Amino acid sequence: MALKDSKLADLPFRTQVLLIAFLLLGISYGFYTYFIAPKREETSLLNSRMNALLNEVQKGQIVEARLPQFKQEITRQREYLDNLRRILPEEKETADIIRKIGQLALESDLQIKSFTPQQTVVRDFYEDWPILIAVEGSYDSLEMFLDKVSRFTRIINVENISIRALENPGMQRTLSATCTATTFVFLENRTQS
Repeated sequence: MALKDSKLADLPFRTQVLLIAFLLLGISYGFYTYFIAPKREETSLLNSRMNALLNEVQKGQIVEARLPQFKQEITRQREYLDNLRRILPEEKETADIIRKIGQLALESDLQIKSFTPQQTVVRDFYEDWPILIAVEGSYDSLEMFLDKVSRFTRIINVENISIRALENPGMQRTLSATCTATTFVFLENRTQS
């Protein structure tokens, strides 16, 4: 009815259809531009974020699947580090060294006459800790003692060995020997600076 009273009604039918079609296209374009396009863009953004998160989850699942392997590697590395700390400890452990070397001498049938720790010598990441040792016993006992020291868990280098015959040898003690047994101390603080 409104079309009949307006000048639009005077237009040919084909023009009326085209005008209504343009009007509908304009409304559709405005609806698309202001409502649908932003939602499509937001959906696209959310899809890309979701894909990124799915990739992260997938990576996490791969890491999780390898977690037992990582735990085994950590355990193996800790055991290795503990072994290295026995070989090259972080402290002098004077009482422990005296007791263990004394035990090795006793097992070798040697008598320790003196055990004199010296000043440490600082190196790059460790310290040399020389210990002067004087013992009495037989040649075989000294050989057994040095062999046991060479297989000791902690690194001990024996050098400057001086052997001399005793003036009044007994059945078990025929020689006197002095040497420098050098062990080492790891300086952890120096390696981290």
